[in-house]
Amino acid sequence: MLKYLTAGESHGKLITGILDGFPAGVSIPKEFICGQLRRRRLALGRSPRQKSESDDIIITGGWHNGCTTGAPIGVLLRNAVRNKPKPSGVLRTCHADYGGMVKYGLEDAGLVRERASARETAARMALFSFPVFLCNELGINFSSCVYSLGGREISSPEEAEKIIAAAQAAGDTAGGSFRLEISGVPAGLGSYAQGSRRMFSALAAELAAIPAVKSVSCGVPDLAAMPGTAMAAAPGSCGGIDGGISSGDNILLHCSVKPVPGTKTAVPARDLNAGQIVSSSSSTSDITAVYAAAVIAEGAAAFVIADLILEKFGGDSFAELSGRLAQWRKEIR
Repeated sequence: MLKYLTAGESHGKLITGILDGFPAGVSIPKEFICGQLRRRRLALGRSPRQKSESDDIIITGGWHNGCTTGAPIGVLLRNAVRNKPKPSGVLRTCHADYGGMVKYGLEDAGLVRERASARETAARMALFSFPVFLCNELGINFSSCVYSLGGREISSPEEAEKIIAAAQAAGDTAGGSFRLEISGVPAGLGSYAQGSRRMFSALAAELAAIPAVKSVSCGVPDLAAMPGTAMAAAPGSCGGIDGGISSGDNILLHCSVKPVPGTKTAVPARDLNAGQIVSSSSSTSDITAVYAAAVIAEGAAAFVIADLILEKFGGDSFAELSGRLAQWRKEIR
């Protein structure tokens, strides 16, 4: 069973992560991991901070001479931007500030923001790079596409850039939606035996854990509006997962991402120290998180798929795992 943990704060010295349960014998170049991190960091709509961060990764365990060893994989990323915010009692709207302060008994909202920040997803992306590479080696591939931004359907990066530029000029931010497609997934992953073992429940949980993702759906966009007869006549309309188990069709998922709540234009916020409503603004937030979230979603989905493959086929090494999966594909062809 694959498990991961991350640690570190947005403006701390570093962020770290551990991936446990990953098989030995996967020859993954460091350049591949750096490339995945770069895709997240330089996605459309990111803040100026991303030009300062290098995401220069140090692999601290579970990887030797470019190959995984079966031991827990450790990663470390140093933060280039380390100007820690001053203590603050200002509760920003649509942030984790209030809930975090109440839950942990904190008086400084900045301590909440430091961990709730999406900077933590850099560590996740580094860890997710390993299952992405493993899945690719097993013939399973992931692709994402942003299809709506700022309430408008888009069909090209140029169109998206115009929406982002307009939001930036207005001191605002934009939300949107993306599609995630997974090809090459064999039939028979997941289970209907228990709700928690259903494939979509696992995928939805991991995708919803990405900051700013507010909804996850499976299947064609208009599935809920289709008559049952039309759905039955359209193979794959349910998104490659039937009864909690992969069907062998491409898996199709959709996620909606809220607008980044930190805007350059000031919005009302409550100052606990002053006991009054104040204005709050941000000059460092992303204009949109949709494109970065789509990249992270590919890795999150790969983590779930790899875990389900390991659950079904077992194996402590890539040779064992790939051989068993190849035999399975042959049997069900």
